[in-house]
Amino acid sequence: MKGLIALSAALLLAACDRPAEVAFADASITLPDDPIDLPDGPGRDAVIANCTACHSPSTMLQQPRVSREKWESIVDKMITLYKAPVDEAAVPEIVDYMVRVQSDVSYETAP
Repeated sequence: MKGLIALSAALLLAACDRPAEVAFADASITLPDDPIDLPDGPGRDAVIANCTACHSPSTMLQQPRVSREKWESIVDKMITLYKAPVDEAAVPEIVDYMVRVQSDVSYETAP
């Protein structure tokens, strides 16, 4: 019995010395262009700098209309839960912009 345990242990340890059978390769993807641009206005640059790495303008502009408090909560969630690299100083500008854009029915979303 001791011999069987020793043999099993030796086989397990021998497997640890083998190189990994996983090969990694560089890859890239090309995302489609978003035909919609964010409307001009105060805070637009803050949104572009902090939000468009993950969110397209189309996605941002199609969000349900919510309160300022909800936008503050959403931006906080992106920072704390998802670890989004958002400049804390830009948060008020981002929130103001999203609230304004959602309340402004005149913004143009056509390319």
